[in-house]
Amino acid sequence: MTDLVLLAALLRAPAYGYALKSTAGVIFGRGSLHSNSVYPTLKRFVQNGWVRLRAAPGRRGQTRKQYRITAAGKQHLLERLHAFGKQDAADDSAFLLRVALFDLLPQSARTTIIAARASFLKARSDQLAQLAEETQTRSFSAAVLARVRQQVDDEQRWIRQLAQQSAPRK
Repeated sequence: MTDLVLLAALLRAPAYGYALKSTAGVIFGRGSLHSNSVYPTLKRFVQNGWVRLRAAPGRRGQTRKQYRITAAGKQHLLERLHAFGKQDAADDSAFLLRVALFDLLPQSARTTIIAARASFLKARSDQLAQLAEETQTRSFSAAVLARVRQQVDDEQRWIRQLAQQSAPRK
């Protein structure tokens, strides 16, 4: 997932490694990603031709590395975004990243992604309903289940809106 976020972050503009660490950290809900997860990934991107590296002098005399996505990198990103299986459908971050990049994907891919997530949410909703039947009504467990069920219901409504927005215009 980190690799998709880093490539997607480079779609906006070239960036230095530090900025990419910070951007990815915000997306993942952390302050900044660790260098040990970001720089080896960027090195692999350069080796695969998905990203170009340019050295630029820094203000304090150091050399800064600026990364720019290539056409091959964008193509790789699009292929990875299209690949959306059951495991991805169950992963909030994998789904939300794809929705954030829906403008890059054809309508057919958006429809497939939405349908896969909707199917996952339906199964989860059914499982939560079963658990709720087996849980004491006035317990903390019941309160947590009610909260999670509400989140699933809210997302199911949002998914229906996404499907309508993504549908071809007549």
